[in-house]
Amino acid sequence: MPIRIEDPFYDPTPRMQEDVNPFVGRLKQGILDGSLPAFFGPSLRDRKGTWQTHFEKQSLPAGSPVVVEIGSHKGDVLSSMASRHSDVGFVGMDITFKRVVTLADKAIASSLPNIVSILCNAKAMDQIFAQGELDGIVIFFPDPWIKKKRQQKNRLINQEFLEKIHSLLKPKGFLWFKTDHKPYFDDVCVSADRMFQTAETSSDSLWQDTYTSTFENKFLSQGLPTYEKVWMKPECE
Repeated sequence: MPIRIEDPFYDPTPRMQEDVNPFVGRLKQGILDGSLPAFFGPSLRDRKGTWQTHFEKQSLPAGSPVVVEIGSHKGDVLSSMASRHSDVGFVGMDITFKRVVTLADKAIASSLPNIVSILCNAKAMDQIFAQGELDGIVIFFPDPWIKKKRQQKNRLINQEFLEKIHSLLKPKGFLWFKTDHKPYFDDVCVSADRMFQTAETSSDSLWQDTYTSTFENKFLSQGLPTYEKVWMKPECE
């Protein structure tokens, strides 16, 4: 069941039945005993501005970049990124207990100490990340809300959200966006192009590699096109 509440510190579990959703109990216990690299609700308090320190405690180099994936789904993309970039701390964010636990399990199974999985509505991410704290944000295939025109207001990426992303990114921090829906892509480009510059790929760019999500593999297998772009926050504004 998705958590739509935008308060990232709210604990919905007292009203949830663990025998119906076993991932609720697993996440709670995993956080309590430290067996899962994950956070949600009250355990997210006081994390704002401390993510780099968290990863340093996991033996990452001092000053390691911090990259957030919004909508980590089954964790395939983030696990691949983390395995190729062991000196980068990755935070996977999703709104279902199952997906958060699935990513945390993959981090443990693949011995990836540079992954943390959190339960959080992305609209509240400015409450758990400080201004200028992030080196990158990855958003692959968010729900385009296309069944009815009035649903477009539910889209995650709009002018307001892009302004929030802009404030959270460091200068030269990147935003990497993918979608299968061309109108959504065009709308995001119009807004993002106003406040970011198109990112240039270099030998150490995280986005120089190819990462395909479950959704993208499905579209590709059907011969359907996908659209993507990487922007960078200007160094001087």
